[in-house]
Amino acid sequence: MNLPFFRLGESGFTISAIAQFLLIVLIAVLVSVGIRRLLAFQLLRHLGLQQGTRESVAAITSYALGTLLCIALLQATGINIASLAVVAGSLSVGIGFGLQEITKNFISGLTLLIERKLKVGDFIEIDDLLGHISEISLRSTVIRTITDRHIVVPNSDLVSNRIINWTYSNTKGWVSIPVSVSHESDPLLVIEVLMDSAYLEETVSTERIPEVYFTNIGENSLDFKLWVWANEIDQKFKIESSLNFIIRQNLKQHGIWLATPRIDVWNRNPNVVISSNPKDYPQHIGLQRSHGPSSKDFSKPVAVRDLLRQLPCFKQCTDLELRRLVEIGRRMRLDVGEILYREGDPGDAFYIVLCGAVAYTLPETQKTTAIRAGQFVGEFSLMLGVPRTVTMKAIENTTLFMLKPQGFQKLLSDQPRIYEVIIKEMGRHEEELSQQGRQLRELGLINSDEYNLNPVDWVRQRLAALLNPGQ
Repeated sequence: MNLPFFRLGESGFTISAIAQFLLIVLIAVLVSVGIRRLLAFQLLRHLGLQQGTRESVAAITSYALGTLLCIALLQATGINIASLAVVAGSLSVGIGFGLQEITKNFISGLTLLIERKLKVGDFIEIDDLLGHISEISLRSTVIRTITDRHIVVPNSDLVSNRIINWTYSNTKGWVSIPVSVSHESDPLLVIEVLMDSAYLEETVSTERIPEVYFTNIGENSLDFKLWVWANEIDQKFKIESSLNFIIRQNLKQHGIWLATPRIDVWNRNPNVVISSNPKDYPQHIGLQRSHGPSSKDFSKPVAVRDLLRQLPCFKQCTDLELRRLVEIGRRMRLDVGEILYREGDPGDAFYIVLCGAVAYTLPETQKTTAIRAGQFVGEFSLMLGVPRTVTMKAIENTTLFMLKPQGFQKLLSDQPRIYEVIIKEMGRHEEELSQQGRQLRELGLINSDEYNLNPVDWVRQRLAALLNPGQ
């Protein structure tokens, strides 16, 4: 075991030395793997670091400690490191060409771990492959696909190719849904249907308002694209599938047809066309008619555009102005007795009553005030960002048009006449203004003398400040 069986220059190699060397390498590898798991799953997790950061730090630390341990054990057992260096130098020229790819992947692995452009847990797209990064080692990276299959990709492919990292900075992102409808469709109605569909999908985040773009007037279709904001972009396929179902259903309800290719057929010899009896025409006419969604199958809902046009303040709006309204708000429906908001709820929305009625009751006077079609709800709390001062509920089957803060500000900017309408509507509810004034004084948000002098003028000033925040 201790007799040299192979010599290279002055260095001799024995079976015992080779066995010790392999044992030391095995120990170093096992210790390195243990350190990596200890750091990634125990120590670094308590520091609140993200998964990708933990994996990168653990990998680099474990590789460095494993290398140092291997060198220390070799020195302790008396194995001459210099002789190993001589062997490595002698063999490097011969096997260098065969290890080019391994070396390339090794350097690429270090690059990925240090730069952290790609991290464990990221949702990436490379070529036609979509999945999460589950492991990054020095030679390769393991990607877990959306079908729960594990693909091993050489690190050099990830460094040299273009990669789409869907979760580079966070897990949120836009999801796009293309929709093509027939030329006879009303573009404004299509936009409204797509916006309503976006709000009906529970997985769509309202952090950002959905957007609809009229992208193209094609040969056979009008092309639109719906963009929605998702909190978990890796769920994009589920969101797309659910939205496609909702959009198709809503298009059918509104009598909008999806686009189909059109082909004009010209007969070269019309004289040989078989003539038909005019009496048979009623029976054959159905064969030449396009078959779309039947209005008998669904009750066609009234469009928000038409409901807005029935209100005095929007009667003079053009289609373009109504389109902007449809894009920044959404329709809400309440049954009789259903609560719109309760006293103390955050004032994070503004409502326009399209049809029906809602009402509130002041606790002190027990007087009930009804708000009907064409009137506004919730603008006071929204302007000040304070909790609701009353509980509002539907006293009839009611349809409302809801606007979030950014939509409310855009409404006032695009529709200056709405500004005066809101002021007039507020002036009609002096009791509510007084109730709100008392609560705001208790919160220390207003000066009592200024508010009591003229509440309507005070509201006018708040609206002006909302429209011109820099002034």
